[in-house]
Amino acid sequence: MKNQPALTVERPPIVAVLGHVDHGKSTLLDFIRKSNVVAKEAGGITQHVAAYEVEREVVNPLTLLRVKKRITFIDTPGHAAFSAIRARGASAADIAILVVAADDGVKAQTLEALQSIRDAGTPFIVAINKIDKPNADQERTIRTLLDEKVYLEKYGGDVPWAAISAKTGAGVEELLDLILLVSEIETFTGDSTAAAHGYVIEAHRDQKRGLAATLIITNGTLQSGMAVMAGRAIAPVRIMESTAGKSLKEATFSTPVQLIGFDTLPQVGEEFHAYKNKREAEEARPALAPRDFPPAPQALAEGETGPFSMPVIIRADASGSLEAIAHEVPKLGTEHARINIVQSGIGTVSENDVKAAIASEIPSAVIGFNVGIDSPAAALALQHGIRIETFTIIYKLTERLEELLGESAPKRKVEAITGKAKVLKQFGSRKDERVIGGKVLEGFLERGSHVRVMRRTLEVGIGKIKNIQSNKQDVNRIEMDREFGAQINTEFEIMQGDTLEGFTTSME
Repeated sequence: MKNQPALTVERPPIVAVLGHVDHGKSTLLDFIRKSNVVAKEAGGITQHVAAYEVEREVVNPLTLLRVKKRITFIDTPGHAAFSAIRARGASAADIAILVVAADDGVKAQTLEALQSIRDAGTPFIVAINKIDKPNADQERTIRTLLDEKVYLEKYGGDVPWAAISAKTGAGVEELLDLILLVSEIETFTGDSTAAAHGYVIEAHRDQKRGLAATLIITNGTLQSGMAVMAGRAIAPVRIMESTAGKSLKEATFSTPVQLIGFDTLPQVGEEFHAYKNKREAEEARPALAPRDFPPAPQALAEGETGPFSMPVIIRADASGSLEAIAHEVPKLGTEHARINIVQSGIGTVSENDVKAAIASEIPSAVIGFNVGIDSPAAALALQHGIRIETFTIIYKLTERLEELLGESAPKRKVEAITGKAKVLKQFGSRKDERVIGGKVLEGFLERGSHVRVMRRTLEVGIGKIKNIQSNKQDVNRIEMDREFGAQINTEFEIMQGDTLEGFTTSME
């Protein structure tokens, strides 16, 4: 293809659909494609990047003939865990659609998607969705967009927008026309004679056919017999399919394809380039970069213990899913207990995963996301009492990891200060009992509770309140700013000027 003269022509736009979770991105694509992908998504939530081609029939203004225009859509997950995926979607696209629900307005992932669009410098269109809802408030939604400096057309700005209902189809035709209008203004072109290049938007392990990736071609042509390199991952172009599963011999710009046969799993978001054949790709493969090892952990002081770390082994169906899980896991736990992913990978839970869990000093869990469990792994796990759990919704997975961490982490004794008092006078002393008078400065003190006796900044020891009196009457509790008399069981003297700190202890 290198010897052919360049042939630069208009190419179809690549459109990323972004927005907050449950604002209707996938439902919009469903209506456009006249299919039902949402019903197939676990919990009705998109958890993968997907790319789809649609055709739109329009009238050529010069010839007045009806012609078909192609648009490629990238559907991105809206859940918070998939922020990196959304950023890549905005970068790979020519145009972004920012979907905002009319009944919900601008939300956290709306702002994040907007920032990704701005960072990538991608022209965008706003789709105000769910206008069919009884509680839809289009004007309020527009105001919240204006607050974020999204200035819509007819409202003092130049951002095109459409009010739509992805459920009924209202306004969707106008949205598609806007996409084609922006495409004409921006003039997206490609050279069909060039070797293809573009981006990896998803990667996974096909259980029967091997390592596969979804690629979106941004320029050039990909043909059978060529080879693709993404990072250091190489695949000969033998098994290439459309997103509908149709076998392809050739694909050109703005087309999403699935390519099977990579020698190693490519990184999602990686730019790919096509070569004449596998040998040329291997010659161009970059050298393996030196491995960066994490710094060694600092030694603990004598008697000090580090935070509890629960090991888990993660298996996921695709690189994007694995990345999202790895993004969420550090948010779980506390400074005293955390989760450590000791092994992860793409594909079915295998016997090796269970063996890794068996070898762990601390009981490990094997977690699968949208994957199955092979029979040897299930049998070995049952034999050794290893827990394997699988999930199809990411927030269900993280909720369960939080539960497992709570069950596995050792219980800690936690103290809570209930009040402080100043010792004003010492009335008497016996072998193991001190009688004092004091005043509560903060909180409260109560009969039967423990108190820490502080002398300036030094801890003298811990005693227990045997009895409290106020106005010569026995009471169970004495509140702030009240004076009291108390009998405290201790083996040490309590002096005038000491501070008593009342506290409770609990295990958590």
